[in-house]
Amino acid sequence: MKTSIWLLAGVLAAAGCGGGKARRAAPPPASPLAKAIIRTAKSYLPEEDSKHPIPKDCSDFVGKVFAENKVDLPRSSEAMAIEGEDAGSTHDLRMADLVFFSGAKGGRKIGHVAIYVNNGIFIHQANPGEGVRQESLYSDYWRKHFLKGRRIVD
Repeated sequence: MKTSIWLLAGVLAAAGCGGGKARRAAPPPASPLAKAIIRTAKSYLPEEDSKHPIPKDCSDFVGKVFAENKVDLPRSSEAMAIEGEDAGSTHDLRMADLVFFSGAKGGRKIGHVAIYVNNGIFIHQANPGEGVRQESLYSDYWRKHFLKGRRIVD
């Protein structure tokens, strides 16, 4: 009887019974450059009483924010989408990663770029003339249009 109990315990332990889902490793702490990029991006928000002119479009906003932090990016969102390295899934995004979305009609073509802040929040110039705002990556619209993330800075 004792032998069968130990055998059963060994089988259950080997099968990982009772362990639940494995936790993801915590991302490394944000670098000073990533934090500076987010501070700069947030300085464009209207509630910050921004002195910045409203960017022309999403890639103009991203380009200006990174340029203020001495990181050069191409002008278009399509060209930005091949810079840096793949950031993995939405769960792997880190502060200051670029996030790319399809246009209003969907599909796989890059139509929009934004800067990932943290905890599912990104900051972007939504529409020309509307100003910069923060939104959730997990809202219905943005979740359906998300294409990929790119890591430009560590």
